[in-house]
Amino acid sequence: MAPDALDLALAVLPVLVLGYVIRRADAARPEPRRVLLATLLLGFFSCVPVAVLEIAERRMFGRAVRGGGRFLDAWVVAALTEESAKLLIVLGYVWRWSAFDEVMDGVVYAVVASLGFGLLENLVYVSPWAARVFCSLPVVAGSCTGVVVGTAGERLVLGVVRAVSAVPMHAIASGLMGYFLGRGRFADVSPAEAAFSDLPELLPAVIPREAAWVILGLAVAVAVHGSYDWAVFAMGTRPVIFVEIPVLLASSGYVLVRLCKHAVALDDAIRGTGRPSLIIALFPRR
Repeated sequence: MAPDALDLALAVLPVLVLGYVIRRADAARPEPRRVLLATLLLGFFSCVPVAVLEIAERRMFGRAVRGGGRFLDAWVVAALTEESAKLLIVLGYVWRWSAFDEVMDGVVYAVVASLGFGLLENLVYVSPWAARVFCSLPVVAGSCTGVVVGTAGERLVLGVVRAVSAVPMHAIASGLMGYFLGRGRFADVSPAEAAFSDLPELLPAVIPREAAWVILGLAVAVAVHGSYDWAVFAMGTRPVIFVEIPVLLASSGYVLVRLCKHAVALDDAIRGTGRPSLIIALFPRR
């Protein structure tokens, strides 16, 4: 079975659009394309181990995973597992590189990792060819029970719905986390514009500020992602979901835009005081 051009377009187009948007948001000081591409691919291939983990978690929770409108399925199995995977990509790949030299970079890399993840997820849901390839992997076959390819018309509707909801949700949730990662990455560089600097104090004092920012970022991402998935799992196609999802995406998207502006302001202040040389000195090129 050869891949269908329309199916591929439905899966790829929203990723390209959101990728362009985040690149424009960081246009003044863009990140290396090779690093962005590698981050995207890591997000893409992370879907396989994540699917394996989600299968194991659902087996561990048993019947409880379906209780409360699939609360555990939404918040723990899906949201916590998937956002943790994106977090590990940023921490494990680019965290200490000189390519991560601004607060805004945390947003960029987290969003790009999420777009890679969302790309493979999209392909599996809207392309029979991709679903067949993905579900042929023995380790993830158990995660394919919820994948419904359907007719060409059904795939078109699903692709459009995911393009305006699921893919932006991934980008927004991870982008919010990325702001916190950027703040944690430069926790010791605090110009006057560094608002929210007391947020790490919400956690026990024994946790280093850098780690506190990261933990808070993961919590915010899980809150957005879990709320979205829980609404979808619990409400299905009930009319209320057509209010809940847009409100969630609009409100969290607005917050992300505001935080991106704040991140850029922080970066401008850091560069205005000549701090980049200190950053490069502390975190030399690899």
